[in-house]
Amino acid sequence: MKRFNQRRGKHIFVFLLSLTIVGGFLRFYQITKNPISLSIDEVAFAYNAFSILKTGRDEYGKFLPLSFKSTGDYKNPVPIYTMVPSIAIFGLNEFSIRLPTALIATLSIPVFFLLFLEITGSQVISLSAVLLLTISPWHIYYSRYVSDHLIAATLVVLGVLSFLRMLKTGRWFWSIGSAIFLILSMYTYYAERLFIPLFFLALFILKKRDLVERLKQVKLFIAVCAVLLFPLIFSTFFGPDRIRAQMTWIGNDVEFVRNVAVKPLKNIPFLTSDNLLLVFFGARKYLNYFDPGFLFYSGLNMTKSGSYGLGVLYLFETPFFILGIITLIRKKIKNKGLIIAWILVGLIPASLTNNEQHPGRTFIILPMIILISAIGVVELFRLIRTYLNQYLRNIIFVAFSIIIIWNLIQAFLIYSVHFPRQKGENFMEGTKETVEFALVNKNKYKEIVFDPYRGIEAPYIVSIPHMYILFYSQYNPAIYQQEEKIRPDGSYGFDKFTIRRIDWRTDRLKTDTLFIGSPWSLPEKDIKNQEILKRVYLSGGQLAFLIVSPVQ
Repeated sequence: MKRFNQRRGKHIFVFLLSLTIVGGFLRFYQITKNPISLSIDEVAFAYNAFSILKTGRDEYGKFLPLSFKSTGDYKNPVPIYTMVPSIAIFGLNEFSIRLPTALIATLSIPVFFLLFLEITGSQVISLSAVLLLTISPWHIYYSRYVSDHLIAATLVVLGVLSFLRMLKTGRWFWSIGSAIFLILSMYTYYAERLFIPLFFLALFILKKRDLVERLKQVKLFIAVCAVLLFPLIFSTFFGPDRIRAQMTWIGNDVEFVRNVAVKPLKNIPFLTSDNLLLVFFGARKYLNYFDPGFLFYSGLNMTKSGSYGLGVLYLFETPFFILGIITLIRKKIKNKGLIIAWILVGLIPASLTNNEQHPGRTFIILPMIILISAIGVVELFRLIRTYLNQYLRNIIFVAFSIIIIWNLIQAFLIYSVHFPRQKGENFMEGTKETVEFALVNKNKYKEIVFDPYRGIEAPYIVSIPHMYILFYSQYNPAIYQQEEKIRPDGSYGFDKFTIRRIDWRTDRLKTDTLFIGSPWSLPEKDIKNQEILKRVYLSGGQLAFLIVSPVQ
């Protein structure tokens, strides 16, 4: 029996190692090219990490902050500090800043297995779950660029795993480890600041008997949490993090202001309070996350609205997920309450923010969504084995194999072909090319003006070009921190670069100046052909930027 267990353990290890290698390939392959460009958040994270590495201060000169003002959205510290070692080793580039997230995502595969095994006690379910995790479109998508959602969720998994191990073994170090991982997740992404208190309230109710038996360890856990939480609590309620909460609060949602908080609804007798209307609006947003379209069709927003894309689960997972829910409800599943509470609580933070169906803000529920699908896989195989003969089993196996292969090929084409062509602008495609042109030709001009407004359909995207200039020029943080960046005319700038709206009616008269802007600010019909130095296109063929220098 001992030899059998050793052999089985070896097989599990080999299977997990194989999945981790495959998962690593899917998360690292062409990581610098897909997504096609660095997003605003990525360059903002990266330059602050670069600044910390070189000076110990952020771009504003604040020493080792726990909240980074950045572009005014007050970013959390963990994603930035995790980049510092990779930038120190590989330099400031696309690979070094995407490396930490991809590495954490890859290593999370065996970590998730341990959590699944701790929750269910079933090796078969746990192995099925990590197989689904390895090829999960949700997990892969957020692993291939800087994702505070994924890093935070992985820390939560480690924290819950450690907490459950503490309840089982009574070892004190699991208490400390759990507290550290969980609080670190709250310093990584804002949703965890609400999720963790609510989830652990539910967990304390579900595990009441176990908690009483491990009272010393629980007290240690709470004490460590309290110490680590103090700066975060202060920053959240009295510091700059309040601004981020106000920016993303559901009450600022455009749809709420436009369609709910307006006068017509207030004419209905029982809907007279803005707060009551907000509750109904939040409930609708919460229920929208159960929309099949979000789950299986287009939840990742990788293609244009209305076209077939990728959901947070594959289409072939539909029967697994449905059967998993039925099994979870009807059968006696270990830690059933924990699984359900994780999902129900995990959707609350996203429902209180001003975006519809945001897959990043709901990423925290991914472990349990994957686990439910795995429960469905195991139950489906049990039903097939119990009630069908060999001939029907073979037919179902072949049919499922064809559907899975078709779905995976489709996902590959969406990711490698349609996503770059249709969503390049979401990742500010073209900005790198314009900045590199400006840097090469910088000494030819007295001033370089970059219009921050861009967009194919309309100039509604604020691209924060100065962060890309800082990133690709590897601008000295010590100098940037000291420079006066607000110009006399109110524009923002440093060195030769000025960030402002371009008004071609007056700017066309300026010589020795390079202008970079979208066709909205630099209309081709009003520009001489010899003044256009370069046109920059998106992968989809749309004109994104013009680089122009007036000729008198």
